[in-house]
Amino acid sequence: MKKKDKTSGQNKQNRKSLRVSLSERSEKIGDHFSALFLDRLKNVREVRLWVIEWALLVSVVFLLAIVQAIWYGGSSETTAYVDGGNFSEATLGKVNSMNPLYAVTDSEKALARLLFANLVAPDVSGHDKCILAESVKSDETGKIWTVKLNSGMQWSDGQSITANDLVYTVGLLADSSAKTTVAANFSKVKIEKVDDLTVKFSLPSAYADFMNNLEFPLVPEHILGKISPALVYESDFSSNPVGSGPFVLNATQNASSSATDKYTMMLHLNRNTKYFLKNTKLDSFTLKTYASSDDILRALKNLDVMATAELGISQSTELEKQMNLRQSLLNSGVFAFLNTKTAVLSKQKVRQAIQQGVDMSVVRSDIDTAAALDYPILEQQEAGLNYPELPKYDLEAAKKLIEAAGYKYNNEGKIIDADGNTMTLSVAVQKRETIATVAGRLAEQLKKLGFEVTLSEVDEAQATTDFFASTVQPRNYDVLVYGIDMGVNADPFVYYSSTQATNSGWNFSNYADGLMDDALLSARTTMKKDLRKAKYESFLKMWVNNVPAIGLYRQSLNYYYAKYVDIYSEDAVLTNTLDRFADVQFWSSEKRTANLTP
Repeated sequence: MKKKDKTSGQNKQNRKSLRVSLSERSEKIGDHFSALFLDRLKNVREVRLWVIEWALLVSVVFLLAIVQAIWYGGSSETTAYVDGGNFSEATLGKVNSMNPLYAVTDSEKALARLLFANLVAPDVSGHDKCILAESVKSDETGKIWTVKLNSGMQWSDGQSITANDLVYTVGLLADSSAKTTVAANFSKVKIEKVDDLTVKFSLPSAYADFMNNLEFPLVPEHILGKISPALVYESDFSSNPVGSGPFVLNATQNASSSATDKYTMMLHLNRNTKYFLKNTKLDSFTLKTYASSDDILRALKNLDVMATAELGISQSTELEKQMNLRQSLLNSGVFAFLNTKTAVLSKQKVRQAIQQGVDMSVVRSDIDTAAALDYPILEQQEAGLNYPELPKYDLEAAKKLIEAAGYKYNNEGKIIDADGNTMTLSVAVQKRETIATVAGRLAEQLKKLGFEVTLSEVDEAQATTDFFASTVQPRNYDVLVYGIDMGVNADPFVYYSSTQATNSGWNFSNYADGLMDDALLSARTTMKKDLRKAKYESFLKMWVNNVPAIGLYRQSLNYYYAKYVDIYSEDAVLTNTLDRFADVQFWSSEKRTANLTP
């Protein structure tokens, strides 16, 4: 029994062990199955997620492609101006000096505006604006004017621009031995340094528009200060200038031997990194000087230069394929100045006869009617003036004035004096398109009146420095047809005051009249606008009656420029041709293509 029980117990134990073993195996099988099934399920899920993700990604890319196609389908290709590049311009006349205080030729004047900044200059609105100056203020008397310079300005050599430079420049302008063209403007003006940036001008009398006289560039005292004023013109500075403008001189080249581009000099200018405005877009500016307008026309046709201000309107048809043309009416006028120091023109009645005996409709034919010029003061210079009436053209009435002056007409209709000598008038003019044409028409009108006329047209190659020195300054003419800058504000003092009737002055008529002097002086010295207006009206009446000059036409700037460049605004108001450079730091000569999307 015991053995049976023992065996039975053993069997029970074995069965129990078997159950445990089977249970463990079942659990292991379950775990294995679970692991296998669930892992596979997990992998399937991951695959599905991966597939979904890629499907979504492909869909997004596809949608973006569609959107992009639609977006660019509505875009447009355009060009935009960029910084950098070179601009080139053709000018007329020699460069004898790069000192801006001696600039006479068109080339010299253009170079001066590119290399030097003015103390004050007209802006694109046509009003005087402080440039190197921060402010220009007058006291209530109009005798004391204070000029404060901008701080932090430098010359192109890195030296600071200070009040010393302003004091020196004005002193040089006032020194007759320096032989500048504006000495009379400062001959009686005292200048005093207040501090490093401030200068005080003391005038002998009030001057309401003294700011007009401040339209000049400064020159560096630290370079020229030790040189005698009489020797400044011949100094090294005249060929190696240190300036304050948007560009600096890099190099010069002498005359070209090319038959198609016959420039007399090429001046290479680089951006002035010391320029106080510090925003000049162009890398460089090339100025090419020429001896004639024909050479300039040829250079434009060949695209050897990008622009010029030296051609008339008649070339517009020839250049329309290569160039754009921008026209700007200027505060510059062409007058026939009658030299009152000559025997025949010293007589008022003769001058009145010329005034009445010249048919202006003929003289001004083909000139824009808006450019007609009758008076030495423009409406935009002094608004609200009452202009005196000019005598109407009447040839017979003019001949009676000639006879009233003591002359007679011979059988040939020529004016003769008491001794039977024919009266001759010499007419001097620069040989340029419009002004020479007008002078020629004026000469023909004077012949119809009965004068013998000699027309002296100075060749363009000599129509600047040589013409001014040989003809204008010594007054070697009876009648001078000449263009003058009339300025932003009315002040014809320098052209008609007897104090300016000198070789260095601008009274080209050599006219002297005490009453006219008083009117001009009173107008510029009063600070009251109503009184100034009354004085100018008085001056105009005397000007019309005494006839020191005859107005012919206002000048226009005809600026030809390449179709791909960006220059001064069409809305810019220019007082003279050089004002085209008022915003030259913003000019561009290069474009780049870009897509503009909606």
